[in-house]
Amino acid sequence: MTAILLIVVLIGLGLAVMNLSNVESDTTSKSYLGAKVYYGAKAGLDWGIQQAIGANGACAPSTVIPLTQQGLNGVTVTVTCVSAPQGASTCGLSGAATCATFYVTSTASIGAIGNANYAQRLMQATVSNIP
Repeated sequence: MTAILLIVVLIGLGLAVMNLSNVESDTTSKSYLGAKVYYGAKAGLDWGIQQAIGANGACAPSTVIPLTQQGLNGVTVTVTCVSAPQGASTCGLSGAATCATFYVTSTASIGAIGNANYAQRLMQATVSNIP
């Protein structure tokens, strides 16, 4: 009787350790995907800001950027930008761009919605070329 009880307890412990191992593996995988989409969204936001306050002072309404670099392979970034002109004056040293405030949004995703390997991150920034 004692031997049967001991076997049942050991089987229970084995199943618990196996379940804990699966949870740890899943947590590590989700953390890795989260880091990939964070850096993808950050790269898209930096790119959008550079486009907005660059020499032309304008930004595209929506741009999709598939990232292919080794660490970000598979991440797709969508950068949207909305500009709000601030008066008729010109900005910058060249005087070519109109003063404006830009609202930049970067959304990075990997995988398909509903899939266990799906992750998404959204970042926003408000920038201006007003001196």
